Formats: sequence, C-alpha cells, structure tokens
Amino acid sequence: MNNSISEEQSSSLHWQKVSPWAVLYFVVYFSVRFVKDGLLNLLPMLVVFVTQVENKLFWAQVAGAIALVVLLIYSILYYINFKFCISDDHEILLNKGVFKKERLTLKFSRVQNVNIAEPFYFTPVNLVNCIFDAAGSVTQEAVLPGVTKAYAQQMRKQIFAFKAQQQPDEQTTSSEHFEAENSLRISNKEIAKFGLMSNMAILAMAAIAPFINVLVDFLEQQIIAKVEGFYQQELGLLASAATFAMITLIALLVLLAVMLSVGMSLIRFYNFELYFKGQKFKRIAGLLERHQLSMSMDKVQSIVIKQNLMGRLLKRFTVECLQASSGGIAAGVAAKKNKQTLVLPVLNSDQVDSVCQWIYPWFNSKKLQFNGAERALLYKNLSFYALIPSAFVLLGCYLGGFNLWFSLGVLLILAGLVTLAYQRYGYYLHEDNGRFYMVVRKGLIGVHYRVFELYKAQSARSISTYFMRRAGLKSLYIQLASGFAFMPYIKQQDADYIIDFALYQAESTERSWM
Repeated sequence: MNNSISEEQSSSLHWQKVSPWAVLYFVVYFSVRFVKDGLLNLLPMLVVFVTQVENKLFWAQVAGAIALVVLLIYSILYYINFKFCISDDHEILLNKGVFKKERLTLKFSRVQNVNIAEPFYFTPVNLVNCIFDAAGSVTQEAVLPGVTKAYAQQMRKQIFAFKAQQQPDEQTTSSEHFEAENSLRISNKEIAKFGLMSNMAILAMAAIAPFINVLVDFLEQQIIAKVEGFYQQELGLLASAATFAMITLIALLVLLAVMLSVGMSLIRFYNFELYFKGQKFKRIAGLLERHQLSMSMDKVQSIVIKQNLMGRLLKRFTVECLQASSGGIAAGVAAKKNKQTLVLPVLNSDQVDSVCQWIYPWFNSKKLQFNGAERALLYKNLSFYALIPSAFVLLGCYLGGFNLWFSLGVLLILAGLVTLAYQRYGYYLHEDNGRFYMVVRKGLIGVHYRVFELYKAQSARSISTYFMRRAGLKSLYIQLASGFAFMPYIKQQDADYIIDFALYQAESTERSWM
C-alpha cells in the first residue's frame, strides 16, 4: 500500500461512495477500537471512578451519553470523507480520515484474499463488507463497508481474473462458482467445546481483573452473605460456612469466565462451514458477523495441529493454517493474532486427518514415525527441572518441620512432567511426488504438531553447548514466515543434514512461498 498519486491522475478518477448504512460499520469499528486500545489507557481512571466516585450510576450515564454522541458525530464525519475508486491501473484507492486525511493505494497484484463479511446489522439491508487482504496482515487490509454482495463478488472475480493473467500458473477459484469437492461443517455444540479448550476464559478473567474488588464486594453483600447463612444453618459451624461461601464465590467466578468463553467462541465460529477446492479454502462462520474467508494453500506457511489439557479430555484438536507474519521471535504470536488466519476450532482425530489430507494426501497422524530427542535431553531436564527444585523443597521441609514425604511427591510429579515433555519431542521427514515436508512435534499433557514444506524455510541453524558438542548433539531451529520449528538434542549429522537440505530446497525451488 502507498499514499502517492499525482493531482492530475486524481482529477480523472471516478470516486464512489459506500452506502449510508456504512455509518453503522464505522460506529462498531471505532467502538471496538476504543475498547481494545483506548479503554486500556483509561483503566486507572475507571478504577478511581468505581472506587471513589459517588452516585456512580448518574455520572456513568452522563459519560456514556457524551461518548455516544461523540462516537456518532465522528462516524458520520468519517463516512462523509470516505471514498473509494477502482483505477484503470488495477488499483484500489481509498480516501478516508477526519482530522488526518489518508489516501491508500492497493494494487490488485498485492491482494492475497478478497473476503466477504456479513455483519448482523447489515443483514436486513442486504449489504456486506468487502475486505482486501494484502499480505496476511491486519495492517495491510482495505475494507469497503456497506456494499452489495454482488458488487463484492464482482470485485473478487475481477481481482482473481487479473492475478490469473499475471500469474497463469497460479490457480484461482471464484467464490461465485465455488462448488467444493470437500466440505466440513462443525455443529454449534462442538463450537461450545472450543470455549472450554481455548484461553478465552483466562482473557475474560483478565478483563474483569481491575474490577475484581468491586465485584467481590458486591457478591459478598448480595450473595455470599446469604450463602454463608445457608451453610451456617445447614452445617452448624460458622468457620465451615465461611469457607464454603468462599468456595462458592470462586466457583461462580470460574463459571462466569467459562460462560463468557463459550459465548465468545459461538460468536466467532457460529455455524462453521469449510470448503476446499483447487488448492483453495473457503470458510464461513460467525454469529454477529458472517465472515467469509478465502485462502490459497500457496499462501499457507505452516499448519499447526494442537491439543491442550482440556482438548485431551474432550478428545478434540484445533488446526491453524498460518500465513506470513512479521517474522522474528514474535512471528508465531503475530500469526495467531492475525484475523486472516484460518482456524478450525474443534476437530476429532479423524477430522484432522481428513482435512490435512485435502492438502497433503500422504498425511496420517497415526502412521507418522517420529525420530525422538536423545536421552541426554531427558537427563539434563530431570536434573534442572526435577532434582534441583525437589532438593530445595526437601530443604524447606526439613527446616520448617514439614513432612519430608512431600518433597518426594514433588519429585515424582516434576519427573513425570519432564518425562512427558521429553517423549513428546520428535520430527518426521516425508517425500511425496518430489516435494519434501517436515512435521515437528512437542507438548506436555497435550500435543503440538507443525507441518510445513521444507522449501518455505526462511533460515535454518543449529544450537549446541559445550557438553552437547562433546556428545555429538545439536538442537535444530528452523525459522518460518509464520513462526519457527524447534527440535532439541538430535544427532549432529542429522541436524546438519536437515539444515543443508532445507536451505537447498529453499534456494533451488522456483515456486513462490508467498
């Protein structure tokens, strides 16, 4: 994207306006931005307001009314200044801004995906948001809000047709005629399970953390006192009643967080539908906004299959198709935060294999023969993460007069966790029709797989300490555009071979990795 265009060219362009209903989109958009960005900066003021200000309801209504009026005025002004144009040079031009005017230029050739989102507030008027994704990044995104679905589909077809002319070998599929060879639908009952598996409950608890004292005081006055009285009457002991009341409070807070997590999952993935044809995915999901995401497999840098503790109990996995992110240490985090990442929230093992085989026909999780880490890793981790901590616990028990058997229990637990982590490490190399792939596994209670083609490696290197070199061992580190793959403590000759072969594939393969 850029913001440069001559005045002469600008005067000859045919600028268009979006529907007046787009004001609703701007209201929602700026409200979300305020909650995500501005509200965090205002948290100290909110805490002071909640704890110090009297007549909170009145002043909250005044502040809310002022904020609403300002939001509406700003959204209307933003709509008035918002214009777009499709130039003869195959570019999308956007003019926008209120106090700071911006002109953005996005070339058709740089558009990776054209996605269509159907917010609930546009459903009665049959309008959608047309989203142009330039580089798998939220910051490289252009949105035309409040256009007709036919126009959005026409834009998608026009851009894909242009890209097909520029890159004849690239397969493009118009969403208008997307008759999927493979499809997957996930029930809302299964989507609710993702709310239990994801970390949204933790995020929900973090969101209410600044108000936890006020919430606890309210619960103590309105609920806990009554619960404590009930327990006291039933149990006959005041101390036990207070304990059970506190347990009830904690249970209520956990239940609230879980309900919020399930609700957020349903809002995001409601009526999940996935289609695959011609090396291209199309996903439709969402409650408040029916978001259509299209993704070509050529743009996918790696596929992550993961299962946490709750997922293991539910026998479910989450699959993520990651596009290019900013790279570096935070690349994996950036890729996961990217809303253009294709997430399959909750699949059983057979569904995981089925979906992965759409892309990689050779993939079968039950037949992957992993090469594990050397035992030196187990001995090192047992020493650092089990024996040494247990020794400190033993010393504390001895000095504090506690039962020494407690330290033995700590040792057994830590040793068990270290052993599980050691057993999870593994890598698998596979060749299929002249293409070479790698699967790297890690985990603790759950499991985490990363699948990628070797030619998409950005860099490959090894790490070794003095003692590792003495033992002929190295740890392998492969940087991808969507994170990294790490395999510790493998034989030196194996690590060197993988590094050399991965770099050879990256340099000799003419296929684009983007």
